Amino acid sequence: MVVRLPHANMALDPRHIGYRRQNFKFSVKGRILTITRIDEDEGWDYGFCLRAYLPTETIPDFTSTVYTYWGLDNEGVPEGTTEVIFHPSVNTIIQMGAFYLCTSLLRVTIPDTVTRIEGDAFCNCNSLRFVRLPRNLEFIGDSVFYNCKSLEAVYLRPTLTHIGHEAFYNCKSLRSFHVSERIDHIGHDVFGGCDRLFAALDGNYNNDEVNQWLLQRYANLPFHQACSSTLVTPLTVADCYQEHGIELATEVDDEQMTALHILCLNPHATGDCIRVYLQLAPQAADQEDSEGMTPFQHLCNSEFTFVEDRSFSSLMIWWYHCMPPQTERARSEIVDDHG
Repeated sequence: MVVRLPHANMALDPRHIGYRRQNFKFSVKGRILTITRIDEDEGWDYGFCLRAYLPTETIPDFTSTVYTYWGLDNEGVPEGTTEVIFHPSVNTIIQMGAFYLCTSLLRVTIPDTVTRIEGDAFCNCNSLRFVRLPRNLEFIGDSVFYNCKSLEAVYLRPTLTHIGHEAFYNCKSLRSFHVSERIDHIGHDVFGGCDRLFAALDGNYNNDEVNQWLLQRYANLPFHQACSSTLVTPLTVADCYQEHGIELATEVDDEQMTALHILCLNPHATGDCIRVYLQLAPQAADQEDSEGMTPFQHLCNSEFTFVEDRSFSSLMIWWYHCMPPQTERARSEIVDDHG
C-alpha cells in the first residue's frame, strides 16, 4: 500500500494504531509512505492508522517502554509498554481495547477528566497490579479488566453507576474492592473467577447478592470500611479511632489485612491519612496479612506517584525519625531496603 503524506520527510511511529501491532513495516521517502505486510496474512486491520510527526516537531523515542496515550479512535497501545502517560487531549473516554494485551503494564493512574472506560480497555493486561481510577468515573464497560490476573485492589468513586459484563472476570489476585452504593447496573459475571475476593462466599450467588456483600463486607469492621472509602480523610481516620479505639484499629479481615493494609492500597488515601493512622496505632505497621505482607510492603508495591506526600520514600523517612522504637521490624525493613 502506498499513501501520500501531507508533508515531506515526516517521522513515522512504527507502532501502528490497531489491534494487530507487529505485522507491518513502513518506509517514508519524501511524501510517499509505503506500507507492507511482513507476515502471511492478507488485508488490513479495521481502523488501521498511524501517527506521523513533522520534522519540526519533538519526536518521541519509539523504542521506549513509556508510551503517551492520546485517546484516538482504535489507538492500540504497544504491547511492551510498562508505563503510560495520558496526553492532555484525553478528555472523557478511554477507547475500546486501548490497552488490550499490554502484558508488561504494571500500574496505571487514569486522569480525573475521564468519565468512561470502554469495553476491553485493559483486557488481558495480566501484569497490571494496581490501577487508580478517576474521581469522576461514571462508566466501566464490558470486560474492561478481564483476565487481569495480577490486579490486587480496586477502589471505585461514588460517581460510578455502571459496571459492564465480566468487567473484572478472572482477576484472580483481587483482594480489596470498594464499591459505591450509587451503582445501578452490575453486569453478568462481573467477578467470575475472583476466588480470593469471594473467599468468604460459597460460590453460589447472583449480582444483587454480590453487590450487597461488597457493600456490607466491612459492616463489623468500621476501620476497614472507613479506610477502603475513596473519600477517606485524616479526620475520618481520627474520628474512627476516637469512636472505636485501638482494638478495631488492629483487627483483621478474612485476608488477615488490617485497615492500615487497606489504607496503603487505597490510591485515594493521602500520606496524611496514613500518618494519622500510624500515630494512633503504630503496632499495625508490623502486622502481616495472609501473604506475609506488611502495610509498608503494600505501599511500596502499589506506589502511585501522583500523590507526593504518600510516596514510599517520604513516608519511610517520616516513620523512621518520628515514630516510637517498639516497631523495630518496620524500621529494619526500611534499613534493609534503603540503606
